Amino acid sequence: MDFVAEDVIMSVTLHPERVKAEIRIKCGTLVRFAVENGLNEEQVRDYLRGRSGTARIAVAKLLGVNPDHLVLSRSVPVRGIDTANEDAAHGLNAEAQ
Repeated sequence: MDFVAEDVIMSVTLHPERVKAEIRIKCGTLVRFAVENGLNEEQVRDYLRGRSGTARIAVAKLLGVNPDHLVLSRSVPVRGIDTANEDAAHGLNAEAQ
């Protein structure tokens, strides 16, 4: 059997706090996100706590990832989805480096 790139399934592992931050950045509040997606706030909070998968599809859609590949883990650093420039100093803190 030959190996092809399509055979590799990449998961996206994010800290729940990073996911919560992305929801707030894009929707303002968890409540607004929940309402816009036909969920209640507790379903979103339970998903972020790892207690329910009800909000998984809506969260994955917001993040632009396949729901089957989204993994929440408290053991990963709280980093962004696009970490290409995360090690660079913030513009206001450039002199701090």
